[in-house]
Amino acid sequence: MQSVHHAGPRTGVRVGRVHGVTAARPRACGSAPTRTRDNALAGHYARRLVEVLSGHRVCDQLAALTTDEVFDDVRTLVKRRLLRAPGDALPVLGRVFDASPAPGVLEVTATVGVGDRVELLAFRLEQHRSPRRPEPVWRFTALETRW
Repeated sequence: MQSVHHAGPRTGVRVGRVHGVTAARPRACGSAPTRTRDNALAGHYARRLVEVLSGHRVCDQLAALTTDEVFDDVRTLVKRRLLRAPGDALPVLGRVFDASPAPGVLEVTATVGVGDRVELLAFRLEQHRSPRRPEPVWRFTALETRW
């Protein structure tokens, strides 16, 4: 992916687009996409996030499942309406890959079909314990998009 540098001050968040999704890309040794035993969980959270980002689920439904920073990013992306499919159809969640770099941590990458284009979504989930709940809760702690 090429980075674009602009002269002058940067304002706001720059949202990029990945082109040539069907083009073959060289992979670094050992970097093949993976799936852990938590792939169903990763898919569930990816689906919920796609529904919110596309406007098919209320943004506030993610509030308890995100850090404040990620929730602000989600609200910004929802306002930009960049994940809206033609005719307001629900975007199609494609492949979901996940890796667990540490216990209680999942890093997830997913493809999302939006009309005739394919978008990429990446996020990190971490288990958090709450004094109110005996079992740990998975929360979004990072979010990155390419649209």
